[in-house]
Amino acid sequence: MPRITQPHDAAWSADVEAAVATFGNRARNEILRFLTATGPATRGDIVAAVSAGDPSVAKHLAALEEAGVVMVDVEPGRRHGRSPRYSANPVRIKELLDAHLRYLLEK
Repeated sequence: MPRITQPHDAAWSADVEAAVATFGNRARNEILRFLTATGPATRGDIVAAVSAGDPSVAKHLAALEEAGVVMVDVEPGRRHGRSPRYSANPVRIKELLDAHLRYLLEK
């Protein structure tokens, strides 16, 4: 299997890395599209609406939250026994997409 390497380019920023990781995954795009269309939703709502199972959705939501494109109404340490609601962060989504476009189109 070929080894994946990071570009040796100063323009490859943390935002470009986050954009590729976020938008380069079909399930993550599906989750973001659902949240953008419906507004805040629980993980169960998201699982019911997208083509991924609960463990996969949980993993993707954690990655999306870390990238800042998803916001949660309950802090990470206080979620046990609660049903946090997830929502898309359109400002951060646009920031990452803009960073990726700049990387691809500007020299």
